[in-house]
Amino acid sequence: MIKMEHDNLPLKLRELHSCIEAELEKYDEEEWGVILNRFLNQLEMKRHRANRLTDIKEVWRAPYIWLIIAGGIALPVLLL
Repeated sequence: MIKMEHDNLPLKLRELHSCIEAELEKYDEEEWGVILNRFLNQLEMKRHRANRLTDIKEVWRAPYIWLIIAGGIALPVLLL
């Protein structure tokens, strides 16, 4: 198990693990697979969304925004 800074955190994790096991025992094995696959998909989508947001933040830095603003201002002047 990963050592955490707080002593009570591993206990909470163990309690959470036992709660999840107790909840899953209410279903049969086929439903377990569906539930766990859905849970894993949600985790992957959350990680993918976080990575996508950081990628967007890296691309749209301040110099790019200023270039777009300057181009937007200059374009109507150049077309007239």
